[in-house]
Amino acid sequence: MEPQEKFVEINGAKIHYLELGNGRLVVLHHGARFNAYTWNEVGTISSIAEAGYQAISIDFPGYGKSSSGRFNSLSDFIGDFIDTLKLQKPILLGASMGGEAVLEYAVDHADKIGGLILVGAVGVSSFESKLHNLDGLPVLLIWGKHDSVSPKHNAELLLKYVKTAKYVNIGNQHACYLDDPNGFNAQIKDFLKGL
Repeated sequence: MEPQEKFVEINGAKIHYLELGNGRLVVLHHGARFNAYTWNEVGTISSIAEAGYQAISIDFPGYGKSSSGRFNSLSDFIGDFIDTLKLQKPILLGASMGGEAVLEYAVDHADKIGGLILVGAVGVSSFESKLHNLDGLPVLLIWGKHDSVSPKHNAELLLKYVKTAKYVNIGNQHACYLDDPNGFNAQIKDFLKGL
């Protein structure tokens, strides 16, 4: 099954996303070197759909097929996307830069999300004073064994404040989903089926 390509206008920007499946929503956010199609190429979108969920993979403003627009931050953009599409408690997945943006949104709006999947998220220490807001939410942390971009300390910080977080290693590098897409997608399916 191939995802549908869709566009939505947010704050005057034309935002591109891919959509597949039915059920509870998982919104996927890419890293700085990637775009919405990355999650299709590694099979994550179809894995989420197979788990009985609906996947929405976004091109951040100025990435992929999305125009730049006027947003104060990627975190603000995530909030605007959720509000514009009237998404009900989506589970947010973010890798690297996308993980930082998702985390920044989540610590201030924990009541608006249904869970988090952070993949080698960067900048975690910036939000240390608010990480406890996520405790009680289902959180999956996926890091490459030898991530040189986001050290293991970032995951440990989240585990310290979020007792409901689970930590797993997949692959070696920062973009661990490229090393072992099958293992990566299996962890996500297990996490979603346990919700």
